[in-house]
Amino acid sequence: MADAGGTPERSTMRSVERAFEVVDFLSDSGKPVRLADVARGTGLHIATAQRMLRVLERTNYVAQDSAGYSIGAAALAAAHSYLMGNNLVLTATPVLQELAAALGLTASLSVRLGASRVLVARVEGSSPLRYQLPVGGRLPLHLGGGKVFLAYMDDVSRAAVLGDMGQFETAGGGIVKIPDFMAALNEIATRGYAVSRNERVVGAVSISAPVRRDGDLLGVVQVIGPEEKLTPELLAQATRDVVNAGVGIAARSR
Repeated sequence: MADAGGTPERSTMRSVERAFEVVDFLSDSGKPVRLADVARGTGLHIATAQRMLRVLERTNYVAQDSAGYSIGAAALAAAHSYLMGNNLVLTATPVLQELAAALGLTASLSVRLGASRVLVARVEGSSPLRYQLPVGGRLPLHLGGGKVFLAYMDDVSRAAVLGDMGQFETAGGGIVKIPDFMAALNEIATRGYAVSRNERVVGAVSISAPVRRDGDLLGVVQVIGPEEKLTPELLAQATRDVVNAGVGIAARSR
């Protein structure tokens, strides 16, 4: 039956969408959030936000304490199920282990999640950063390995992600203007990898490459380590290995 106007089917679907918007907002917050802030952050009326939170709390996707609302245990169980059952993650893990062992750098795999990316697998190398890359954490697309996702988008999709951003600052204090950034993205797509220095973390260098299959970008594989560890020789080796890892993961994930 076609739904039009305010039919029950349309109303139900919109309620589901709103519930996920609340979960996404709490996930991005990373700390307990007050009801008023949930409503403001999701654009919901405060009474609607409260109803959504009550339902999510009953199903353990949201938890509440004196500090406010946060993600509940059911979300963690769902994430565990994803990591244990996702074919791309399972395929990539041994490849990441090989990269970390061969290079001594931390190897990871990320997938796109709207206007951000999320790390779905990580293997520490022998020279880890003091900063830990967060599995499950959302990271921006305009810094580090996220640039590879943008590199393989068309101009319209890039603009949708970057919005009205005219320039941005890296962790190392560098200012990147969007026209220059667009040109850099085109270069990444042409050569098939990205090298990032001091972009998300001061003192860190990363090499990232796409995991592409039949023209679709499945994810991005990356290695990252301290700047002093990345000699020109190791950087060249890491670039070759990461590009090959992307190709290998794509071929094995069929």
